[in-house]
Amino acid sequence: MLERIHKLVKRSTTPPESVIQLLEDTSIGTNGAVYQLLDTRKKIYLLHQPNFIYIERNAKAIGNVTVCQRPIQLNQAPFDALYIRYFAFNKLFQGGNTSTSGNSNFHQYFKALFDTSNFNPVDAEQQKSMYWAYIDPANVRSFNMNTKFGFETIGQFKTTAFSRVSPKKSKRVETLNTEDREEVAQKIKDFYQGFDFFADTHLFEQDNYYVLRVGGEIIAGIQANPVHWKIKKLPGLGGKMLLKTAPIIPRLSKLIRPNDHRFLATEGLFWKKGHEDFVVELLEGVLAESKHHSLLIWTDLNNDMLNKLDLKWGFIQKTKPDNQIEIVAKFNGFSKEEVERIKANKKYLSGFDMT
Repeated sequence: MLERIHKLVKRSTTPPESVIQLLEDTSIGTNGAVYQLLDTRKKIYLLHQPNFIYIERNAKAIGNVTVCQRPIQLNQAPFDALYIRYFAFNKLFQGGNTSTSGNSNFHQYFKALFDTSNFNPVDAEQQKSMYWAYIDPANVRSFNMNTKFGFETIGQFKTTAFSRVSPKKSKRVETLNTEDREEVAQKIKDFYQGFDFFADTHLFEQDNYYVLRVGGEIIAGIQANPVHWKIKKLPGLGGKMLLKTAPIIPRLSKLIRPNDHRFLATEGLFWKKGHEDFVVELLEGVLAESKHHSLLIWTDLNNDMLNKLDLKWGFIQKTKPDNQIEIVAKFNGFSKEEVERIKANKKYLSGFDMT
């Protein structure tokens, strides 16, 4: 069976046009918020060492798994991990909303694929490996499929929104210059010392890292990537009302534009200890400099760093649901003790991965 399916599966390290079209047509989410990524065609070329594993029918991709090879910190040691960036299948291959679905030959093929270290069930390599992904528990179909493939929950994270209708510009906030990258890279590594999944893969990308200087010293910094979404649905009656009224209320329309929603996805936020009060100036300055009105920060539930910041997060944070997303992983060749340590450790989260 595996050999027969294997002949149908195509592989590429560059984005196939059929896969790009599949991803552009895919809506994210089933219950609660539903949105569509409008910048996939641009971002897909920024992936680090991607492996596109896909199935086509009549020259159209009907299923795709994109696995990115990424060097990360794991249990305070370097490890080459495998991040599942895209997982998109049409209804023919999707499981239902019950735990009994997911037993087709194609599902069994991909389950076997995640048991290998080289994404090849037919000519499998069995080196120590770890696949990981992020899944919304409210997306029942995806969450059930995750367990069918042998993944387990290793943590949870939340999203915090910072928004301003009229962000204040700051002369002390600027894009990071090349000469200071090494210094800032070390500051970021020190700030996230001991965090699992830390990687500098998407830091300083597209010259979108901003810093705040005081007296010539870099006090704080953050990577802030522009993101473009279409918001199709927000949960509850309040969400429906917000989508209808936001475009026609002048101040609110700056924060939420359902068909043309633009914000900043962040990572690598750090500040000098004892200078937490400068973070609000950094965040507002970044919004003003980049001409945006909101940004998102993702933090592991074990990471309380944002609790140290005494600032007003703004309208979006007040109105959005406080949902939690699962961090899931498939471990091959790991001891039980290693897995338990990873579950207990804080995790670094990249805004590039979330959008």
